[in-house]
Amino acid sequence: MPASVVIVGGGVMGLSAAWHLRREDPGVRITVLERAEPGAAASGASAAGVRVMGRDPAERALALASLARWADLGRELEGETGYRRGGGLRVALDDTAWRQVPAWVAEQRADGVPVEVLDAASAWRLAPGLTPEARGGVLCALDGQAEALPTVHAFANAGHRLGVRVEAGVAVTGLVVDRGRVVGVARADGTGQAGDVVVLAAGAWSAALLAPLGLRLPIETRALQMLLTEAAPAALDPVIGAFERKLSLKQLATGAYLIGGGWPARIDEASVNAWTLQDDSVSASLQVAREVHPPTGRCPLARGWAGLEAFMPDDLPVLGPVPGLDGLLIAAGFSGHGFALAPMVGDVLARLALGRPAREELWKGLRMDRFDLETGER
Repeated sequence: MPASVVIVGGGVMGLSAAWHLRREDPGVRITVLERAEPGAAASGASAAGVRVMGRDPAERALALASLARWADLGRELEGETGYRRGGGLRVALDDTAWRQVPAWVAEQRADGVPVEVLDAASAWRLAPGLTPEARGGVLCALDGQAEALPTVHAFANAGHRLGVRVEAGVAVTGLVVDRGRVVGVARADGTGQAGDVVVLAAGAWSAALLAPLGLRLPIETRALQMLLTEAAPAALDPVIGAFERKLSLKQLATGAYLIGGGWPARIDEASVNAWTLQDDSVSASLQVAREVHPPTGRCPLARGWAGLEAFMPDDLPVLGPVPGLDGLLIAAGFSGHGFALAPMVGDVLARLALGRPAREELWKGLRMDRFDLETGER
């Protein structure tokens, strides 16, 4: 049983792991080291979608288990997550997309994802204002949305109440290894932080910490854009996506529309925030949103931002032990769709750190050893 655990990264994954660990074993000393502020990178900039529909088969079981916890997560954390389950609706805008729906639905149902096909009239009733061009859509009633920073803060505050120590503004410069076991980390202030187990949840910065150890984690850092409109009358409950379109559209409790879908921003190391919005991405994203849901086009754009996301070549995260290094666990490379998985990712990491059964049936396809870590190839 570990006496101490060091978690590198104060995003939603690292904070979830810290809270789960401390809840399971109050005797373990837990320190979270965050290079900026909790949630300052991908977690705080997330669209905060909570979905299982449309995921890769390798992460569906983990997503289903996570979604089962979101309804009670605010109560568990004694904090606000802004979660609401309004469903997820993916619409087909033309005959080609509509013909793909039966096979797409059948493949997900085979893994237990509860999706149903809606005709055009039913889709419009569910999402008033949807384009009349839509042939229909696919609904997953389990899907919903939360609020990114409130959820990060809820995990952080819940951990703090249990005795988790979070140190902000502390960059980690390396992993300390002794005879094949990670025994701590080196901090940018020149000191060390010992730990019986180290959890690497540093997002886009994870690969750089593994590289000096001869492990090539093939992460690509991308900046993903989010747009927020001015408020409009509340009318949209489900999160809207579209076949063959880059779109994630949701209406927040404030009435504002939040628009995502994977549109890129430019990574700018000279910028304080390390990103700059691109005019072509902004205009293209707004155009798709207006095409699918025309009322969005009547709302002025209020602001936009981006978050630095760690993408893996297969768009799936790596989770669990690091081959060849005892005492090190990883949760990284969530490829723009990790937020919803945070409850179960934290639970898995806590179980692994404590040496307990970790429900590997949920995440066996996400193990790091699916890649050759000498070449970074799968």
